[in-house]
Amino acid sequence: MSDARSRQGGQGPWKLLIVDDEDDVHTVTRLVLSGFSFDGRGLEFLSAYDSAEAKDALAEHPDIALILLDVVMDGDDAGLRLVRHIREDLGNALVRIILRTGQPGRAPENRVILEYDINDYKEKTELTAQRLFTAVVSALRSYRDLMTIEAHRREMESTHRELIYTLGDIIERRSKETGYHVQRVSEFARLLALLSGRGEAEAELVATASAVHDIGKVAIPDQVLNKPGSLSADEYELMKTHASQGGDMLAFSGRELFVAAAAIARQHHERWDGTGYPAGLAGEAIHPYARIAALADVFDALTNDRVYRAAWTVDAAVAYIEGQSGGQFEPALVGSFIAELPSFLEIRRRLS
Repeated sequence: MSDARSRQGGQGPWKLLIVDDEDDVHTVTRLVLSGFSFDGRGLEFLSAYDSAEAKDALAEHPDIALILLDVVMDGDDAGLRLVRHIREDLGNALVRIILRTGQPGRAPENRVILEYDINDYKEKTELTAQRLFTAVVSALRSYRDLMTIEAHRREMESTHRELIYTLGDIIERRSKETGYHVQRVSEFARLLALLSGRGEAEAELVATASAVHDIGKVAIPDQVLNKPGSLSADEYELMKTHASQGGDMLAFSGRELFVAAAAIARQHHERWDGTGYPAGLAGEAIHPYARIAALADVFDALTNDRVYRAAWTVDAAVAYIEGQSGGQFEPALVGSFIAELPSFLEIRRRLS
């Protein structure tokens, strides 16, 4: 079961974080909402008296559903900065935030609502017991619905990943590639993505999309695909079409994963110096994910047996890649690859 589903699946109370520097506000809020229940679940109250305590609470309880947040704390607009932290630094778009203020002139409602991603904004004097109850119900209903959508999104992404890896495995089996080629290329690509400054989520995207870099080979006849010797000029031209055909095959969806996979399939034989195929792209005109997949694919291809040649030694493959910095490969990626070579060799050992 996904994290999103488990968080909203009806087990345990909704977590409500009260952030206010006035102790009376915490006491009154808990008193007003005592006995509260929504969807058969009560409330678990958490308290923070400043932004630092709120950040600690969010780190310890990532499943907080609702925050009742004072705008002005410690004499400044710390509440607004905390909203920015939650939405931008933490990337948490799910938790519902109700801003409360005792000094409406310090943070005018029209400016706050336009500039900040909040769900409601109330003056403390407006929040009678009934209005607070209604605001909390509305916020929790929104949170519940968003969590349901998030659970379905994650399930769909998981299904897409399984589909991609299954396609990659089918390609690998048909072209008689060395076992685990798809997995190794994916893991090499993940590491290169991380080394190039991408976050974990984007690195996962690159890794998954790289699994079908050779999907276009399904359109290449067996006698060409698995020919034990060198290809003739005509056969080589036919083989080269797998890049454009692979890009076309994956262009059916506008979803992020398939867009990335299509770019990799189409461009992983482009070269940094512009002498690759199918479009002769050069430098940064080549999709960054394709540049990553190209290096990952070549390293694995060179160091494993193929039907048309024996495997190269690791030293020979590394020397080739280093010599192709600025030629076949992006120089920055080659530098990262060489600097972290032991990590790539560990992946190779683990998936041999």
